[in-house]
Amino acid sequence: MTADRGLLAKARRELQEDAAAHRKRQALLRERLYGEEPRLSELGKQIRRVFLDALSSSEAGAVKAASVQSLTLQEERASLLRSMGASPEILEDEPLCPVCNDTGMTDGEMCACLLERYHALQTAELSGVLRNRSFGTFDLNMFSDAFDPAKNGSPRRNMEDIRELCQYSCAHFETKFENMVFYGSPGTGKTFLAVCVAGAVSKHGFSVTYGTAAHHLGKIETLHFGRGNDETEEAVERLTECDLLIIDDLGAEFVTPFSQSALLDLVNTRVVMGKKMVVCTNLGKDNIQSRYNAALASRLEGEFLWLPFFGRDLRQERDV
Repeated sequence: MTADRGLLAKARRELQEDAAAHRKRQALLRERLYGEEPRLSELGKQIRRVFLDALSSSEAGAVKAASVQSLTLQEERASLLRSMGASPEILEDEPLCPVCNDTGMTDGEMCACLLERYHALQTAELSGVLRNRSFGTFDLNMFSDAFDPAKNGSPRRNMEDIRELCQYSCAHFETKFENMVFYGSPGTGKTFLAVCVAGAVSKHGFSVTYGTAAHHLGKIETLHFGRGNDETEEAVERLTECDLLIIDDLGAEFVTPFSQSALLDLVNTRVVMGKKMVVCTNLGKDNIQSRYNAALASRLEGEFLWLPFFGRDLRQERDV
């Protein structure tokens, strides 16, 4: 899994802020407890004094006797705290996450506490795209079950097969996911299904970047011609490094020699790195060949699984 560096940095800051707030709450609670019950402070002093006296004593068995006395005093303190509705552990600086001690890492891997915050940020970033779209809300009944002789099947059966393939691919993202091109006429469910894929892959902890071809290429162009900033640089870096890149509406962008070169470079880089992609387009293979240069068309045809979408325009009926 390749974590988005920007989101991971935000997740780390959130963890540090939450841990600091946790420590502050603990300190305030201890202050309140000591203020309400002076005996707590007295017991603490006695516990420390018992061991100091034992260490300075030359009598045999002094340390053992001190341990017994200290245990009695600690039990009294614990009982007093419980009577006040507080846990005895409140007197210790307990970390927010006992697994990683609030570092966010354990055994060289991201701790669950950091991973949870990272996933929440990723979901929030995709929320505008997801809009409650998921495999669970993908309604096959929207698609006609009328047999289409030209396609040798019905739109509904076709979508059922594609959805099943996508669900399986998302569940086995690291080993079974293939680059895919969703192609077909407008309003046949391409973007909806691509968003479902984005949400499912993201839930498994993988980084996902979604956008139209025009949006992605706009970021690359802005940075290339020196008009970008740190945020633009981070966005372009994300295009090559995220685990899954979704390029929606390929073919609707303004095609220039630069845009073709940039798109080819992006696709080539991700193919070489073994990074996965989903492309949505209204263009068929013949249209791709006539619109783009031979190298890019060859990459799209040779490195991607092409999945056809057909049927009536559902956008006239529902948001697809």
